Amino acid sequence: MLNINQRLQEVFGEAIRASCPELDNPPLAVTPNQQAKFGDYQCNSAMAMAQMLKAKGVKVNPREIAEKIIQNLPDNELIQKTEIAGPGFINIHLKRTFVSQLLSNLLVNGVVPPPLASRKKVVVDFSSPNIAKEMHVGHLRSTIIGESMCRLFEFLGYDVLRLNHVGDWGTQFGMLIAHLQDQFPDYLTVSPPIGDLQAFYKESKKRFDSEEDFKKRAYQCVVRLQSKEPDFIKAWKLICDVSRNEFQKVYDCLDVSIIERGESFYQDLMTEVVKKFEEKGFVQLDEGRKLVFVPGQSIPLTVVKSDGGYTYDTSDLAALHHRLFEEKADIIIYVTDSGQGTHFQVVFAAAQMIGWYDPQVTRVEHAGFGVVLGEDKYKFN
Repeated sequence: MLNINQRLQEVFGEAIRASCPELDNPPLAVTPNQQAKFGDYQCNSAMAMAQMLKAKGVKVNPREIAEKIIQNLPDNELIQKTEIAGPGFINIHLKRTFVSQLLSNLLVNGVVPPPLASRKKVVVDFSSPNIAKEMHVGHLRSTIIGESMCRLFEFLGYDVLRLNHVGDWGTQFGMLIAHLQDQFPDYLTVSPPIGDLQAFYKESKKRFDSEEDFKKRAYQCVVRLQSKEPDFIKAWKLICDVSRNEFQKVYDCLDVSIIERGESFYQDLMTEVVKKFEEKGFVQLDEGRKLVFVPGQSIPLTVVKSDGGYTYDTSDLAALHHRLFEEKADIIIYVTDSGQGTHFQVVFAAAQMIGWYDPQVTRVEHAGFGVVLGEDKYKFN
């Protein structure tokens, strides 16, 4: 399908070069007109060309340059008329017959994207709800925006991988498992009827905050889970499955198919990632924590906590490493609220610092969206 803007740039590029041959690489600015009453497109090159000529000691009125550009326009199939406005804007009116033919072709044949020079792989990280918690409006926005991006990339011919980086690991599972053991002691043989996992989470959190014995047992459960003891892995899977079933109802409504790779998926890789940064001399110790400082960034990454545990920083570094080296992605996009922008900026900078990717070759970006506020002006969940 013909690209109107591109074709106009070809036509005006030829006219601009013919109008001022003495200028090397003259500016070419053709954009859709902001106000339809002034035409369909607008060429704004004349003013910039006048400045370039002035720098060479030649003073020319931009409107005169605009007139020269119009006089040098080659014969073409799409321009009906042109008008000079203001200090030197050229308003462009398209031929109605041309537009009509273009629309007819579009209706008959549909939109056909230009072919890709090579089939590139795109990884889009979106949705990412937390196990045992409700999917809030931020996760919903991420899901809708991320899926929309994926469909556009697929339409253009890219190989797209949808990834769901769910929060399915961490200390909160210790209290959930301890509470599960108390409420459903036969959970290993009989599937526990947990209807409302959010309420179950709140009950366990209340006990964790108020009962010292329960708190100690919750920490023990975390250790045993991280040691991958079979009974605790089963309890963890039971809790995750309840959440997955609820999340899937949303995904089914939106017709979204997404591969889950939560924090648990990257547990073993996190150890390797920390080791890689240590071997390069990028890790500094601070009161038992292991930090990575990236030049030009305002905050460091905490890759190991003082208790020896890993953090979101570590899991995001591990996930990025896996997507670069195992998935061999050409483009990686993270779709979260803009509040996480600084975090991803530091993660990407750290990955470049250690030599994982060249931003000129591999595109890694955070696609942020605004936080939804409630009537109280606080973050709405």
